[in-house]
Amino acid sequence: MPPTHISGDTEAMNAYSGQLTAPPMPPSLARLGTPPNLTGMFEGIAMSVLDKAATAELATFLTKIIEDLVTDSAKVKAAAAGYTAADVTSALELAAAGVKVVKQGVDLVKQLAGSQALPSGEPDTTKPTESAGDAPQPTV
Repeated sequence: MPPTHISGDTEAMNAYSGQLTAPPMPPSLARLGTPPNLTGMFEGIAMSVLDKAATAELATFLTKIIEDLVTDSAKVKAAAAGYTAADVTSALELAAAGVKVVKQGVDLVKQLAGSQALPSGEPDTTKPTESAGDAPQPTV
């Protein structure tokens, strides 16, 4: 069952989704393409290998964050569009209901005006009358 109301500030949602951008990848991640430094002491080699592993993990993490930001922005923009469409639909439904009520009110006023306009002694001319040919003939 769909919700019966929408509570969302579509302007704020659109502003949020437009400002939500991912920062560029830091230039320090460019060192991923260079091989580890295998010269020097054992500790230096181990630190170089650990640096490559940590840089790869950081690049993976930042890539995931960027994907999440892009997805979040798209979802918020889609929700704002859905809320706007629902607002328009609700406004149209409300306007249609208002027109229906006004029409019923006009019909009621016409009906009341028609029933009160006739003087008490005059026949109702809104009813169809029988023509002379349709009236029963008196028998003599």
